[in-house]
Amino acid sequence: MNNKEKVIFEKIKKYYADYGAQKTILNFEDDILKLNRPYLSYCFARSIEGANVKAHEQIVLKSKDSEWCYMFAQGIKGANINALEKIVIENKNLEWCYYFAQYVEKANIESLEKVVIERRDPEWCYMFARNIKEANIKVLEQIVLKSKDPYWCYMFAKDIKDANIKELEQVVLKSKNPEWCYRFAKDIKDANIKELEQVVLKSKNSELCFYFAEYVKGANIDALKLVANNSKDLKHDYDLKKLKDSKYSKEKKDTEDIKQLVKTLKDLKYSQEEIDTKDIKQLVKTFKNK
Repeated sequence: MNNKEKVIFEKIKKYYADYGAQKTILNFEDDILKLNRPYLSYCFARSIEGANVKAHEQIVLKSKDSEWCYMFAQGIKGANINALEKIVIENKNLEWCYYFAQYVEKANIESLEKVVIERRDPEWCYMFARNIKEANIKVLEQIVLKSKDPYWCYMFAKDIKDANIKELEQVVLKSKNPEWCYRFAKDIKDANIKELEQVVLKSKNSELCFYFAEYVKGANIDALKLVANNSKDLKHDYDLKKLKDSKYSKEKKDTEDIKQLVKTLKDLKYSQEEIDTKDIKQLVKTFKNK
């Protein structure tokens, strides 16, 4: 989608609210279909009562765009789920395979999962295992283990029921990554605290040693605090303050931006039906000619 498409459809929505479905379909549906834009067809089919769903679906199918195939299948009553799903599977896009499996009723979970397994991406294997009821946990877990990524092994151990904690822990230990060793020790029941603690101690990371001592039950407090207290590094405190200041500034800016948008919207004055129709048709014509 692009800004011009958004402008066109926002005006069509306003027109629909002012003058009803019949006039909206009569004046604009053919124009929208001729544009062959999946975003506009999805929006029209979803928002305008009585729209020609099948015609708009053909635009989406021909586009072979995974996102809009998913959106159409998930949001449009009467959509051809199998045809839309087929395109998502053929494109092998892991994000949309996952969303299709999670949110589209009657999705073919096995076929969508097969794409995720074949691509061997630990993030989407974790996401599939965590959120898809029919997921094959053991197969997905093996991919996460073979990735040797301590973050995804930690996440799998933390969030997936029946995960193999000991095997996942071994990957984290072998990585010698003190952050994920600390988090594994803090968050995972039955974690091997002593082995994970040794990685953190050997890292001489004062911040993580302090947190390990503070938050991990059974930690060697004296050994950890000795490392933490011997450090003269104050950078962490400085960065934390800077991060808070930055977050506040961004929040303030975002708030002002939204308030200005709301004010602009309140100040808009809409024309009569004839002017509105001409305005939208001109936008569609300009978009088509570019």
